[in-house]
Amino acid sequence: MASLPSYQEATTRADWLEIAAPYTQTADYHALCLVNRHFWNVFAPRLWVDVLLTVRRRGLQPEDDLVWWFDFTFVKLGKVRPSTRGLARILDLRHFAKECYQFATDQNARFLRSLHMAMKLLPRVNVLLLDYHTEIDPNSLVGLTGTYSSPLLLSISHCSTQLPSTFFASSSLQKLVYLDVSNLPGSLAPLLQPLLFPDLRILKLAGRELDDATLIGLVEQYRLRLWSLHLGKNRLTNSVVPTLVERCFPSSSLRSPARFQVEGKLFASNHGTASYGPFEFIEESRFSGSFSSPERYFLDAPTYDAQPYLLHGQRQVLRSDGRGTLRSDSANEAARILSNQSANYDVEDTYRNSRGVTHLDISYNQISASGVERLLRTSNGQLEHFACDSMPLVPPRSPALDFWPSYTSLHGIVGSPHVFRPVYSSNLRSLRIHHSLVTNIPTLTADGLSSLARLYLAETSILSRIDKAYPQRFVPDMNPRLDSLALTCVPRRSSGPLVERLLNFLQLLSIQERGISDATDTSGSSSWREPGVLRGLRHLRLEFEADTLGDDTTATEDLDAEQLMNSGEKGFSFFEDESHHSTRSRPDAKSRAERRLGTDGANATDVSAGQDRELDKTARDNGEVTTHWDEWNGCSFKLQVWTGPMQPHSNPIINEYHRLVLNHPSLCDGVGPVSPAQVLAGVPERSYIFHTAWHAALMPPGELAPPALQDLTGMRDVLDALKKDRATGRAQYEDLLRKRKHVALPAPLGAPHFFWTGNLEVLTKQH
Repeated sequence: MASLPSYQEATTRADWLEIAAPYTQTADYHALCLVNRHFWNVFAPRLWVDVLLTVRRRGLQPEDDLVWWFDFTFVKLGKVRPSTRGLARILDLRHFAKECYQFATDQNARFLRSLHMAMKLLPRVNVLLLDYHTEIDPNSLVGLTGTYSSPLLLSISHCSTQLPSTFFASSSLQKLVYLDVSNLPGSLAPLLQPLLFPDLRILKLAGRELDDATLIGLVEQYRLRLWSLHLGKNRLTNSVVPTLVERCFPSSSLRSPARFQVEGKLFASNHGTASYGPFEFIEESRFSGSFSSPERYFLDAPTYDAQPYLLHGQRQVLRSDGRGTLRSDSANEAARILSNQSANYDVEDTYRNSRGVTHLDISYNQISASGVERLLRTSNGQLEHFACDSMPLVPPRSPALDFWPSYTSLHGIVGSPHVFRPVYSSNLRSLRIHHSLVTNIPTLTADGLSSLARLYLAETSILSRIDKAYPQRFVPDMNPRLDSLALTCVPRRSSGPLVERLLNFLQLLSIQERGISDATDTSGSSSWREPGVLRGLRHLRLEFEADTLGDDTTATEDLDAEQLMNSGEKGFSFFEDESHHSTRSRPDAKSRAERRLGTDGANATDVSAGQDRELDKTARDNGEVTTHWDEWNGCSFKLQVWTGPMQPHSNPIINEYHRLVLNHPSLCDGVGPVSPAQVLAGVPERSYIFHTAWHAALMPPGELAPPALQDLTGMRDVLDALKKDRATGRAQYEDLLRKRKHVALPAPLGAPHFFWTGNLEVLTKQH
């Protein structure tokens, strides 16, 4: 919650002009400054704090940027009183002069001279946003800032200039709180210098070819100082997760059994493995497993802290009540806050106080879905914002890939919705994740198939297997504390399942909204002692991929001669949609199919597997478990791993898992506790399985064949389907509002219209 006001703030009468100022038009600031000294004190800082934003709001057109800027810096700025120039705090060039004179060297040189002039004449600027200006040399510009004030924010992403090795050691930068050096050329080794940036709290390093070793060096140096870390589009793998967790998250946990009846609680084992981490299960209450507790929408009880600060002015980490405002690490919000601050701060400055990473972005790395799951399991509930736009479904070097169709891969996260529940992610308020968390539909990459064909296969033959392997998907009531959700990599075309599941999720949001409304009415009418109520998910963002219809106007090139000759043949399959699957020959296709079906004796023996991976013969012949030996924290241990039922199961994925485990020792790896989704699939509760073998069963055996032309031409626009459904729901809701206009009771949320009144945002990507 926000800090309480001081005595002086609480007893001082509010200034009506300060109250009215935020609602005043920017175009009126200059005239209002001329009224009197009081008006000047209120509006002059607003006029000058971000000069470039002010002139843009007053009507400056982008094509006139440089003409205005040269006149402002070389002619007018020097004539302004120093006290007025001292009000400028932000120099934001991100959307200024971006397209002017891109190839004019003389104009670029003049622009650089004007920037140097501006830095000298605006001595108190402490926020520099220079992103995408490839003509700017940040080194020469930053050197001018140390004369009067040190910058607190520096953002130079997508600048083409390689920074010198001495750049980060500059004395003028040592007070930085926010640093963005994403998508720049050069090494990050200079960032590893000791005693660098003692006040740094937000660090963005996207697109820097960052590997595991370099990141380990960084987190060893900064440890709990950072609260926001952006690592997208690098070369990080699952191997970095343990160090990231150990160094960037406090050892104290936010998880507690106090909310057992609502959320469940964790039951920890004394064992674990190097790849999985510590073993633990969720112990469910009567309501927690079905997310149906009558108290699921209530705020946590207030936490009273006898010692609110730890040593060195660092605040203790507490579980939020679920209602407070989430700290934002965006450049705009950081600029707004830091432009009003000095280089010194006190312990009550929540923006510059840190007890470990709470905002983390690891999008587009080689950290797989299992790595993401481990990160969230072992982060002690610390994360408030988490982003991972896309991730490999299985680790890139997993033995399971040898049993998938050749030249194929899947991206997304399925089978792990439980780690986003409050029982694990206690403070999670904002999530940006691949849409498969909600839809169970991964992104398929496959050589030789058109983009439409890949989309079709992902939501037919592959989806049918994933639904049987992981029947549980993320739904809003799994975590009512979540306020914002962005679903990424959403395809524009669908044969039906994607549209159905997105619409179902919107309906569940409407049902949650109704439940929260009912809980609010009940809480407000009973007693003032009743707890407050959560807001639930109020922001949903759907980020669509580019429309691929134009790339696949015909599918004839996908139909090779072999498919045409065999178009009438359908082999037996447990899966209703595997008619879109064949054994079309490719290099390595025959060996992969034989290995998957267990007909290749050499591969079935797999002599390369270590002795510790061999299945116990008794278990192979007579039991459903096998003894597995492993090591955790330097101590050996053994446990019983479930290998599948002796009799055929109703779930074909379980039968496939059983066969793979018995015939392929290389797949007897990745031991870990069964997940709630796998329990729903039919795996015994609190058992252990070979997750590598389970992953191998996700893809159909053999090779993927392109679907028929008529199947592809029937795929519809997902965005159009969403628009039509929203329009229908809105019309029904507004009609209900009109009918109840003169009735005391308002129109109910949820049924029968199921129109969600939250903020739905759509982002489309162009080719």
